[in-house]
Amino acid sequence: MSSAIFELVIFSLPSLIWRRRLVRSGGSHTQALGAIGLRRGTRSDYALALALAILGTAVGSLLLGLVPSHILHGGSKNIVGAPSDAAGCTAVVLLALAEEMLFRGFLAGLLFRRFGFRSGNLLQSLIFLAPHTLLLLVSPALWPLLPLQMVAGWVLGWLRARSDSIGPCWLLHALINLMPAILLGL
Repeated sequence: MSSAIFELVIFSLPSLIWRRRLVRSGGSHTQALGAIGLRRGTRSDYALALALAILGTAVGSLLLGLVPSHILHGGSKNIVGAPSDAAGCTAVVLLALAEEMLFRGFLAGLLFRRFGFRSGNLLQSLIFLAPHTLLLLVSPALWPLLPLQMVAGWVLGWLRARSDSIGPCWLLHALINLMPAILLGL
């Protein structure tokens, strides 16, 4: 749990530094918060996130079926995101927020403004994929998770652009990480 809080602080720093820079250069607090996605999304954005979580959970569960059982239930259990108790679930939710602050709050916001949605979203989803390739160090058999990470990064970026908020992205990300563990006992 403490590592999840630490990661949240570290991953939030670029967004918070960027917000401060925008305010110091004459932007309003509201504009600066919007630039990093710290706005309230609409109910329809959160409903869309829930629907996408159901779809993502189904696809993720299918892809997890391609991973040998001994990999999922062995020593790497926590690495593939399987919480075993309430503290573990809380850590997964905090880690999802940390990643959303960095990848959709800071990077996507910056890349969308610089390169437009298409190129910016592709770039942020590739950057999001990069650290997830470390799963291959745990076991090359985890490769089926990588296409899901790439698509999830793109969809989360799309949701960020659509909602102008990281809130629905956080909900979607947390649910996609939690649901296979809750539903399938992974």
